[in-house]
Amino acid sequence: MVRAGYAALKEMYGLPDMLHHVSSYIVAGARKTVDDQEYYPPVYAPEDTLTGHLEFALKFEGVNLGLLAELFNLVSTDELIDYIQSKPSGINTRRVWFYYEFLTAKQLDIKDLNSTVGYVDLLDSKKYVVREGTRIPRYRVRNNLLGNEDFCPVVRKTEALKQFAWESLRDRAAAIVHAYDAETLARAVNYLYTKETRSSFAIEHEEPSKTKMERFGELLQSVRQFPHLDKQALIDLQSIMLNERVAASEYRDDQNYVGETVGRREIFHYISPKPEDIESLMQGLIDFLSNSDDVDPVVVAAVASFGFVFIHPFDDGNGRTHRYMIHHTLANRGVTPEEVIFPVSATMLNHVHEYDACLESFSASIKPLIDFVSHDDASIEVLNETVNLYRYFDSTRMAEYLYACVDATIEGELKVELETVSAFADARKLLDAAFDLPEKQKNLFLKLCWQGNGRISKAKRKSQFSMFEDDELDAMEQLVAPYFTLQ
Repeated sequence: MVRAGYAALKEMYGLPDMLHHVSSYIVAGARKTVDDQEYYPPVYAPEDTLTGHLEFALKFEGVNLGLLAELFNLVSTDELIDYIQSKPSGINTRRVWFYYEFLTAKQLDIKDLNSTVGYVDLLDSKKYVVREGTRIPRYRVRNNLLGNEDFCPVVRKTEALKQFAWESLRDRAAAIVHAYDAETLARAVNYLYTKETRSSFAIEHEEPSKTKMERFGELLQSVRQFPHLDKQALIDLQSIMLNERVAASEYRDDQNYVGETVGRREIFHYISPKPEDIESLMQGLIDFLSNSDDVDPVVVAAVASFGFVFIHPFDDGNGRTHRYMIHHTLANRGVTPEEVIFPVSATMLNHVHEYDACLESFSASIKPLIDFVSHDDASIEVLNETVNLYRYFDSTRMAEYLYACVDATIEGELKVELETVSAFADARKLLDAAFDLPEKQKNLFLKLCWQGNGRISKAKRKSQFSMFEDDELDAMEQLVAPYFTLQ
């Protein structure tokens, strides 16, 4: 069994063991796939050279910008120039040429390609989520990457992603919302904002003060008043979420991490980018948001929000801003109906292990590649260059996760809350027409019926409604039970 493609290049050049979604091997026998490993018969074997494995990788394994960036810092430009000039109009030759200059900011000593050569896409739109693309005459390629040299994750079109379409989610949500009257919507929305706020804090195991709740809730309600997120907007958002004493006026200038102390041992779960890398990473992320109007908005929300929390640009409030960015993108790009909010954090909280696993998938992939030392004052120092780990990551799993969350939220939290509010309103009208109850007791009766699947316990009858005869309470229950027996 012989390595090919990226696996071979890692071995040949001692590259960091950055994960790729597939590893390739040349073996005797038929071509087959086993989990994330591809086995090819000898007829597929590439020439055992830099350019041989590069061509194989781009043809069969797709693009890994992080690995290519590391590789191009080590290889001889003479070898690349000879390769490109030997077949300048080759599809993957032109891609290699572009990727080298894109990732290194250095120009090879090669003349621009002849203008009669047709353009080729950098990424295959059948395999990747892409932008519409910009033609680059020098290489005769169409740059349809999601981002730029400062921040450019990739998202593969997996089977899990292909089952979703953001337009379908938008239309389903609109159909659910528009089935209810304005009064019902107003009541539901008020609760949805509160639920989303509490859930976002609960994910971080925080019991927020009333002030914090109100601040975050107000931000959620004003997502459409911030049509664009730039550096100052993010700083302002963080300031509102926290308070003036701890809010930042700039990106962080220290090395932060997520960890815990167990006895005398410090456990590091996640290590953020070095502070000197934050400015360029965040500018790249902001540029991505500004130039992705032609990209699937759920994918944009996933790439931007998870990219933000991975960069961790502030000392506090990163998680809440990350989840706020999801709402901001979905609302401002037409996925969320104008009348409501998707309580995505509530879905995340209900499936918090999947959320944690999504974050951990990234953390676990980069942690072995970071060389750092910890100090007695609980600070750490990163010793190697790590910026490419956060700049060129594969965001496919994050897109899959967010799509599943939004889908579950529409059919779960959103639909159920509207049904519940509507049921309460209808039950209240019947109760008002048939019985004369004080407002406080009426609300309590409906709440207990909802909690009891249409019935009130004997203990509650005795402690809360002793002024009514059992047959009166039976009649009231029978009146409202149809609205609560399915809750």
